[in-house]
Amino acid sequence: MHSLKFLLDADMPKSSAQVIRDLGFEIEDVRDIGMRAAKDREIMDYAFKNNKIIITMDLDFGEVLRYPQHPGAVILRLPYAFTSKEINERLSEFFMTVNETDLMGAIIIVELSRYRRRSLRSD
Repeated sequence: MHSLKFLLDADMPKSSAQVIRDLGFEIEDVRDIGMRAAKDREIMDYAFKNNKIIITMDLDFGEVLRYPQHPGAVILRLPYAFTSKEINERLSEFFMTVNETDLMGAIIIVELSRYRRRSLRSD
């Protein structure tokens, strides 16, 4: 089991939670904890208080000026027409290739063939 914990946003396929679990990570789905219709700020606050990295396709979660207290995020930026299966395949590929320490204290933008990392620390 890995030490990192995640929070799956409502814009992600529900099946993505199982993909993350199968890789040995702890994950909660906002839809399973009564936050299906929560505002981004509420999701961000919950993730920060519970030390969970948000997994989402919502680029707003990458706005550090809006959210100065940021728990970190993995933001998938994939073609709109991608199916749940294609999203989950890319998500799985990403998690199998990324170093776990790169996920901490960062906003990660996952694209088709690469990912970009932006550190949340000023060091």
